[in-house]
Amino acid sequence: MSRVEKIQKNIDKCFCPNCPSYNECTKTGNERLYCAEAVGKSKCEIKRNGCICGACPVHNECGLGAYYYCVDGSSEEIEHN
Repeated sequence: MSRVEKIQKNIDKCFCPNCPSYNECTKTGNERLYCAEAVGKSKCEIKRNGCICGACPVHNECGLGAYYYCVDGSSEEIEHN
């Protein structure tokens, strides 16, 4: 698994704002790229309403295998737990 960097290229590809679990709080905070170590889980309360991480270009390019980074933390956090 590759480390996900919080760089503009990845931010631009990020699918988080299209996710069914993305809510008003995350939208207001312009949160995205939860899989990146520099971001990690949301500061908002997230209800699991579906996850589209598997369709995200960042998820696929970095060889990630987990989902719900917004709830569970970055790929690095999940990998080390």
